[in-house]
Amino acid sequence: MDLKDVYKRVIRRQDVKANWDAFPDFKKATYRYIGTLASKDTSIPPVLMDSEISLGIIEAGPGPQAALHNHEVEEIFMPLEGLWEFFWGPNGEERVTLGPLDVITVPPGVLRGFNNVGGTTGRLLVLQSSAEADGAAFVDKEKLTNITETNS
Repeated sequence: MDLKDVYKRVIRRQDVKANWDAFPDFKKATYRYIGTLASKDTSIPPVLMDSEISLGIIEAGPGPQAALHNHEVEEIFMPLEGLWEFFWGPNGEERVTLGPLDVITVPPGVLRGFNNVGGTTGRLLVLQSSAEADGAAFVDKEKLTNITETNS
């Protein structure tokens, strides 16, 4: 690779458009900088696909944002603004609340979900270990034995 080619990999914030349709399950904007972030929606493509990872930001108001689901890739979350509750396990029974610059990493295949539990719009940095991760496999709510209002 020519060192000048690295300039082609610079992504400016103004070049990343909010995609409100990438994950239609809840009302949230997804900013896909690198890779698909496991969304099949192509209406607003990621800025860069030539990478081994996915990187983006989710922006959402208070409330549920991702129901219990899994991916076959590692997923790393870092709240940038607000308070976010993460839950995982067969029924979402394990949980932790994280604030700005805290981190959680969820291994491939582990059921997980998250909610904005703060009182304002929050921003969440999301990193996945694949640029083209498959879409999320959501769990049918009726199959869960320990579901709560915060992780439904």
